[in-house]
Amino acid sequence: MKKAWIRHIFLFIAIFSSVTMVWAQGGPKALLVYADDESALTVITKEGTPRAAMMGDTIQVGETIRTGKTTAELQLDPNGSIIKLSRNTTFKIEALASGGGQDTNRMSLAAGKIRTVAAKVTGKERYEIRTPTAVCGVRGTDFSMVVEEGKRDAVYVQRGLVEFARTSGGAVQSVLVGAGQFVDVFGAAFLPVPFTMDQFTQEFQDLVNFIRLNPETVPQAEAPAAQTSEDSPKNTEAAVLPPSAETAAPSEGKEKPRATESKLMGWLGDMLGFEIGSVAIDGKTYSKAVIQPVFSLGKLKMALYLPVIYTNDLFNPSTWYHPAGNNEWSFGSEYWASNPGEGALDALQDLTLKIRYIEYGDPLVDNLYFKVGNLSSMTLGHGILMRNFANDADFPSVRRVGLNAGYDAGPWALEGAINDIGRPEIFGTRVKLAQYFGITFVADINPASAMSKADQDALGNPMLLGGALDIDVPILKMDWLALRAFADVAAVAPYTRTEVAGLETGLQYKTIYDPDRGSGFDALQNYGFMTGFMGRVLFIDWRLEYRFYRGAFRPSLFDGTYERNRAQYAVDFINLAQNPVSQEATINGIYGEAGFSLIKDKITMTVGYLMPWSPTGDVSFVDASKEDYIKAVLTIKRGLIPIYDVYGSISYERTGFVYALAKGQNLFDTNTIFKGEVVVPIAPTVDLAFILANNALRNETLSITNPTYTSGPTLTIETRVHF
Repeated sequence: MKKAWIRHIFLFIAIFSSVTMVWAQGGPKALLVYADDESALTVITKEGTPRAAMMGDTIQVGETIRTGKTTAELQLDPNGSIIKLSRNTTFKIEALASGGGQDTNRMSLAAGKIRTVAAKVTGKERYEIRTPTAVCGVRGTDFSMVVEEGKRDAVYVQRGLVEFARTSGGAVQSVLVGAGQFVDVFGAAFLPVPFTMDQFTQEFQDLVNFIRLNPETVPQAEAPAAQTSEDSPKNTEAAVLPPSAETAAPSEGKEKPRATESKLMGWLGDMLGFEIGSVAIDGKTYSKAVIQPVFSLGKLKMALYLPVIYTNDLFNPSTWYHPAGNNEWSFGSEYWASNPGEGALDALQDLTLKIRYIEYGDPLVDNLYFKVGNLSSMTLGHGILMRNFANDADFPSVRRVGLNAGYDAGPWALEGAINDIGRPEIFGTRVKLAQYFGITFVADINPASAMSKADQDALGNPMLLGGALDIDVPILKMDWLALRAFADVAAVAPYTRTEVAGLETGLQYKTIYDPDRGSGFDALQNYGFMTGFMGRVLFIDWRLEYRFYRGAFRPSLFDGTYERNRAQYAVDFINLAQNPVSQEATINGIYGEAGFSLIKDKITMTVGYLMPWSPTGDVSFVDASKEDYIKAVLTIKRGLIPIYDVYGSISYERTGFVYALAKGQNLFDTNTIFKGEVVVPIAPTVDLAFILANNALRNETLSITNPTYTSGPTLTIETRVHF
C-alpha cells in the first residue's frame, strides 16, 4: 500500500510541478471615498468575515459592502469610474480590469440602488453588473440600477447605451437601452421605455448628486468634434456592447440571428458540462461518462450529476457501477410489481442521487440560504462539535445528498445540516442568541450502521448526542486589522436503545458527569473546552486557540473524516461507558491556523496545526500526538500561469500526523483527507484533469474488533468538455 502511494504521489508531484509561480503586481482597486455615516457600513470579506469600513479604505476584489442607513461613494483606481450606493444596498466587487488581458470590471448588485458613471479611456474597458435576474453590460456611460427582490430589477440610462439582459426564466433575452430610457425585468413588457427627469429624481433621490466625487471628471475617450462616437447611434452600439455582440451591429437586421445564436450558444456553454475518464472505486477501476448541466434562476442555482460509471461497455447496464449496491438508473422498476411502496422509495433515492447541488442565497450575504447536495465543508459556530464536516469525502464512490440551511435575523440566527436527506443519520443545528451567544446540538442516530446487526446490538444500537455553548465577542474591526475573542464548551454522550452489558437503555449521562468518580471537575469527563482569538492582519487571516479535553471526546469530532470513522467512535464511547477508567486521558493543545491569498487571489494557501500534550504526564508525547491535527491547502487558479494556463490545488488534512511518522504508519489512512488536482487546457473547450485522492475502501462489513475502513490511493484522469 505504501509503495502504491509513493508511486502515485511522485506522479502527481511531477504533474503539479508544472504549475509555476509568477510575482505579484500592483493592481486596480475600489476606493471608499465618501459615506454619510461610516459606522453604518459593513464590509464582508471574501473569507466571510465582517469588518468595519472607513473613508479611504480599499474595497478588495471579492468583498461585499452593505450600506445600511447610509449612502456611499466608490471610485475605481486607476481608471476613474465612480459609483454611488444608495441606502440599504448590497454591492459586491467581483473583478476589476487590470489591463493585462482582463479588461472587464465585474460587480454584482444583490439589493438596493446604485448610480455608475463609467470611464472610457482606451475604448477597451467594459463593465458588467449582475443582479439576481439580469446582467447589465456597458462601456463608458452614466446609468443607475435598482433591485428589489421579486419586485423590481431595472436600469435607467442617462448617457450612452447599455445592453440589459434578462437571465431569469431559462432563456436569455436582451435589449439595448439608450439615453433617457429604462427597462424593468418585472415590467409588463421587457422593452425600453422613456423616463422623465422628475421620474428619475423620485426613484433615485439620494443618487442624483454626488457629494465628494464629480461625474464631469470621469475620463472619457476623445472623439471628433463634428460627430463623436457617442453622437452616432451605429457607432455607439458597437462601442458599448460586450464582446459577444460587438461584431453584429443591431441596426443591420440580417445580423441579428447571428447575435441571437451567439447568446444561445453562450447560454448552452454556461449550462452544459461533460466529462469522460476513469475512476477507482473500492480498489477497482471503472470508466465514466458524466453530464453535468447547471441551471440558474436569480439566486436559485441547480446542478445535476448524470453519470454512467462502467467496467467495459458503456451501453451495457449490467457493467455499470451500483453505489452501495443500488442500481441508480432503475428508479424502482425492480420493485413496482411486487412492492410499489419500496419502488417509490427507490425511485426517490435514485432521483436524489442525480442532484449535485441545489442552492439559494449566500450565507455571508443573504438572510436566508440553503444548499442541497454535496457538502464539502460545514462548520457550526467555532467548530467545537462540527468543523469542516463533509459528506463527499469519498465521492463518487459514495454519493450523498445533504442539506445545509440557515436564517439570520440579526440578533438571532438559526443554521443546520443533515448528512443525507435520502438516508438521514447525522443532524446538526446551532442557534445564535443576543448576537454574541450560541447553542449547538449535533446527533448521529446510527454511528454503527456499517456493522452487522449483531454487532450493533452488542453495542446497544447506540446514538451519539452532543451539545455545546459558545460566546463570540468582536474587539477590533478595521480594514487591515480585525480581532475577535471566543470560547466554547461541549460534551458528547452515547444513547443506547437496547440493553448491553453493564448499561441500561437511555442516555449514558455518567459518561459526562459521574459523582462516583469524585466531586467538581473530577466527576466530569468526555467533554472539551476551547478559547482563543481569530482575526486578520493585512492580508493574513489567522486563528489561535487553546484546547482542553478528556475521555473519548475531542474538539471538531464531526469533521471531514467523521463519515469514515463513526463506527470507531461508537465503539470508543460505549467502551468508555462500560469501563470509565479505560479512557481517562486528559489532553491540552494549542491550535494555530493562517491563510492568505496573493496575486489577485490567484494563489491561496491555508496551513494549520494542533500540538497536543498531556498536562498530567500520564500520556507520553508520542501517544499524545495521536490527537494532533494538520491542515495544508494550496490552490492555484486559472489565469496565473502565462502562456499555458495550467491550474490546480492540493490539500492534506490528518489527525495523528506525528504519531504516524513516529510509528512508520501510513500517512494516507482513513484519518486523512487528501486530494490533489491539476487541470491542463488542451483546447479552447477541452481540459485534461489529473486527480489524486485517498478513498475509504467500503467493500467490507465493519465489526467491533475491526471498526475502521482501510483506504487506498485513487488516481483519476478525465477529459472535461465545456462548450
